[in-house]
Amino acid sequence: MGWTVLGESVAGTAHRSRKVPCQDAFRFRTFGLSGGWLMIAVADGAGSASHSETGATLACEEFVRRVEAFVPDELFTRDGMTALFAEVRNALLAEAERLNVHPRELACTALLAVVGPASAAFAQLGDGAIVLGQGQEYRVVFWPEPAEYANATDFLTDDSFRDWIRFEPVTDSITELAVFTDGLQRLALDFANRTAYPGFFRPLFSELRAAADPESLVEPFRSFLDSERINERTDDDKTLVFAVR
Repeated sequence: MGWTVLGESVAGTAHRSRKVPCQDAFRFRTFGLSGGWLMIAVADGAGSASHSETGATLACEEFVRRVEAFVPDELFTRDGMTALFAEVRNALLAEAERLNVHPRELACTALLAVVGPASAAFAQLGDGAIVLGQGQEYRVVFWPEPAEYANATDFLTDDSFRDWIRFEPVTDSITELAVFTDGLQRLALDFANRTAYPGFFRPLFSELRAAADPESLVEPFRSFLDSERINERTDDDKTLVFAVR
């Protein structure tokens, strides 16, 4: 059974007011027999980094480009997933050298989901979240960790990046999946109860599953992410990729 996927990145109002480009990025790809495999990569560039939008975009492109070269079994191990992250990080370091800047100027978080017909592997470095639909409930794969300082997180360009990669393999058939940056955390997650809000995710998954032409949802989805009721609660960049099969 194939996947239907919809994703969008929207610049936050704080960035627009300062004429700063959106520093989020995402890429996704379906592959394998009948498109039964899906990978989603999402990255959020560090606000203090001068080339963070370049780092985030390059990281997502490299994840998509490299993931198919890995044997699926490799990605279902921590060592294999760490090796993939290391390859993507090396691409960021090479780009920093080409631009003649410190690697920190391309700093970004990284969230990756690789989902097959009956198993999946998830990895995350930094903030943002991955949410799985499980019947009428929604599970957050890695709960966002509180940072010691406001707006602080871990980045793929950090020398200690291996220490901060969170990894989880799942032996299950995933049928609903969402990956998003921290700009949506407070809207999509119930921090008091450490759960995902069903009222946020259920309508999105239902509409995508019912759509005869998913392309028709692109503009309404972008308008939703950039709506007044969303922007009243977050001024950060917002990226959300969600998928059903």
